[in-house]
Amino acid sequence: MSKKLKLAIIGGGQFSASFIHLFQAHPLVAEVALVEPNEERGKITSAKFSIKDVFASLDELWNSDFDSVAIFTPRWTHAEIALAALKNNRHVYTAVPMGITIEEVTELVKVAKATKLTYFMAETSYYYPAVVYARKKFLNGDMGQFVYGEGEYLHDMSHGFFDAFAANGGDDWKASASFPPMLYSTHSTSTILSVTGSHAISVTCLGLKDSITDGIFDEDVSMWQNNQSNQIALFRNSDGGVMRIAELRRVGTAPLEPTVRMSIFGTEGSFEQQVGYASWSTKNSFDIVTDEINTWSDVENPYSLQKDFISPNKWDGGFARIHDRSALPSSFNGLSNGHGGSHQYMVHDFVMDAVGEKPAPMNIDDAARFTTPGIVAHQSAISGGVTMPIPYIF
Repeated sequence: MSKKLKLAIIGGGQFSASFIHLFQAHPLVAEVALVEPNEERGKITSAKFSIKDVFASLDELWNSDFDSVAIFTPRWTHAEIALAALKNNRHVYTAVPMGITIEEVTELVKVAKATKLTYFMAETSYYYPAVVYARKKFLNGDMGQFVYGEGEYLHDMSHGFFDAFAANGGDDWKASASFPPMLYSTHSTSTILSVTGSHAISVTCLGLKDSITDGIFDEDVSMWQNNQSNQIALFRNSDGGVMRIAELRRVGTAPLEPTVRMSIFGTEGSFEQQVGYASWSTKNSFDIVTDEINTWSDVENPYSLQKDFISPNKWDGGFARIHDRSALPSSFNGLSNGHGGSHQYMVHDFVMDAVGEKPAPMNIDDAARFTTPGIVAHQSAISGGVTMPIPYIF
């Protein structure tokens, strides 16, 4: 019988609440604790999920016997906490991004490999139905050689980001709400790089100065002196192909459509995705494949594919036909599965890796491949769009 994990959730905010119950339900997780310095939030979250052990600090956690962590803290704090966890002999599950500087990413790769502990950056896009579909086509050889890909994260600030930053940032929340778009680009970069297995080698990025006077992307207020709300980058990849990534935070698109979407073109076949529509084409054929990649409401109708599609504004409520659920534990049946059907897979893959049962499909090298392009892209954008090399550190 495999060893069971004792896992501590770091951060008791809005996002971790989508995962705590999944860790608790996994048969190879013995116990779930919470690390939350905010006493009131700690009491609310621990009561909601019947969590017995609540630590007020990381030092308290390091002195406990909990052997793994799941990090759900503000995005610019992930690297520091993950490094501390690895150095304290803990397996790491972390929300994206893994870091916001090349130095952070480099150190994480070094320490993770030295300790041989599990490091899993929970990139939702790896499991998105469109990405799963395209990856299968590519691995089967149906796509041929990679030519060009597009990854887009079109998420207007008014669609949840205001609330999320305000919940964690206190009275000065606008200072952190200006988080540079390209530093949060793994959702987009991974759509292409997880299909091709390549890495980005150079980038030219253009940033658009924000024009809305609500104090969000105000360089005098911003922690990062960032006034760019939209950034668009063009990358050269190691396989010779080209990738365009768009990270837009002021954009007139509907909420919770596929805010992350991708298209990818090869020498033999191509996949294209837009809101509510997807197609596969070759030189001699064209097929609408939307039914394969739409997620179904399994929360309302557990493990059934016979009901109507869920409405677009609930697109991330279940699974898609393309998803293979055979390896997921039966204890997950009927539980929520947000972000395009990714949550259950991420939790399961991390746990199975950490207990030594099966390597996760994403490792520390993949986390670095998905993260470094955006870091350098942001530097290009604030430097006026100059072309910059992307270091190979994995």
